[in-house]
Amino acid sequence: MSTLAGCSSPGTTSGRAEGTAGTSGAPSPAKSPANPLVPPLSTLPPARTPVLRVRGTHNYDLQILDARTVVKLANGTGSPPDNMMALALLLRVQAKPSNRSMAAPPFDMGIKYPSRKADIKSGELYGAAGTELDFGTNYLTKDQMLTGNEKTQGVDLAGGTLQANTVYYHWVWQLVLKKANLAGATLCESEWSEPATNCIPVGAINTASLK
Repeated sequence: MSTLAGCSSPGTTSGRAEGTAGTSGAPSPAKSPANPLVPPLSTLPPARTPVLRVRGTHNYDLQILDARTVVKLANGTGSPPDNMMALALLLRVQAKPSNRSMAAPPFDMGIKYPSRKADIKSGELYGAAGTELDFGTNYLTKDQMLTGNEKTQGVDLAGGTLQANTVYYHWVWQLVLKKANLAGATLCESEWSEPATNCIPVGAINTASLK
């Protein structure tokens, strides 16, 4: 996987890694850990409601299972700058209708939170850092999520195909300042639109991994 985006200096072009959301023609990661953020799971958390229904070239439903702040990500992906952390979400994705395959959807979304605008205006967030989802692991089935390891490749984020009648899971994350106010954060399909459209609440955020 590429190095973590958002580590460039203010005033430069976006430090976003190759293969991230919003990048066309970028190479796929060679392999992704099944779960780079927490120890191997014995079970998946229940999916939170409501459902984010994404309609367009690819129709699919998306739900959040877990949300946590972390300062260390997948092997080879790097770590956020000292003043930043990553807000990571475990997502459940299924094509609609479910009886068809679909191209792995680009996760061109963003997490909105109360201090985001002020943090960007102050210059503490710059480029793509903190303004949209930064990166993610490959799409994995439930069995792959629970038993996977470094050799579990799953479906590539770019150019892969999600099979019919199959539910997939993966982690995505967005850089935020360590001092960010994340109360009431939402995941939105159109990260740049104001006001945000087609959003779902992130819900409870686990911060234990920062201690």
